[in-house]
Amino acid sequence: MDHFNYSISWRSKNYRYGNHLSSKIGNDFEYSGSKNFNDHPDLSSIDIKNSITDPYENIFVKTFNLNNPVNLVALCDISSSMFAVKENNSTIKLLAKIIALSAAEHGDMFSMVCYNDVIKNNLFLEPGNNVHNINKWIDGLIFEGTRATSEHTSDIAEKVPNEKSLVFWISDFHHSHKHIDAMIEQLSNHHVIPVHLSTEEEIKKLPSYGFTNFIDSEMNVEREIFLRPQVKDKLLHDYKESKEKLFHIFAKNQLMQLELGNGIDMNVIQQYFTRAFI
Repeated sequence: MDHFNYSISWRSKNYRYGNHLSSKIGNDFEYSGSKNFNDHPDLSSIDIKNSITDPYENIFVKTFNLNNPVNLVALCDISSSMFAVKENNSTIKLLAKIIALSAAEHGDMFSMVCYNDVIKNNLFLEPGNNVHNINKWIDGLIFEGTRATSEHTSDIAEKVPNEKSLVFWISDFHHSHKHIDAMIEQLSNHHVIPVHLSTEEEIKKLPSYGFTNFIDSEMNVEREIFLRPQVKDKLLHDYKESKEKLFHIFAKNQLMQLELGNGIDMNVIQQYFTRAFI
């Protein structure tokens, strides 16, 4: 399984887990300055030059910046509309595993929150970096159940770590604009990456002629329509128009979406992190 590389400009605003005195960023070899040995009693990093030239015969040690772990959160919409495309079940799990592995490769933490109308404890994973245990937990997830929306979840922020995190919001975004704005407001303390699982390709695959049943899983309404080229074109046009309005909401909130239209393309994901400023 692949992972992606990323860089986080605000990493230094977090606190490093553990007892180390430094809370700065870096790669453990980036020189930060010399400190008095009494403040940093580290015999392995004695600064010989500053120690022998100090007129007061103080002993100094070299200090180095350290990487601070950041939480990467997979925030997964598991409302009924997400599974109108059957592949989304496996897509959500695989994408979460890729994010978890990427976090571990960068020395960061991973957590996962799955939501519809509620957030059940068995669909919530605390931050950690043991990839084997994380993958085992993800494999055990069962998303199928009664039809559900995601319009009434108001406690998302309580399940996300308090410190600033990198939140991958995975959804088809079949939400009202009001709900999307409310979710973004809840997550305003974090850096949010909307991961849009597009259904545009599914619409394009529809036949040009023939009866088709359309099910609105969230409204629990089913209707049969006769497809013809004009109807199919209108469906595609309406979808693109809705997507454009959605992306406008993201842009208004200074969010850059990651669109995945036909499975998971690691090149698309890596290109996103090449372009995006985080």
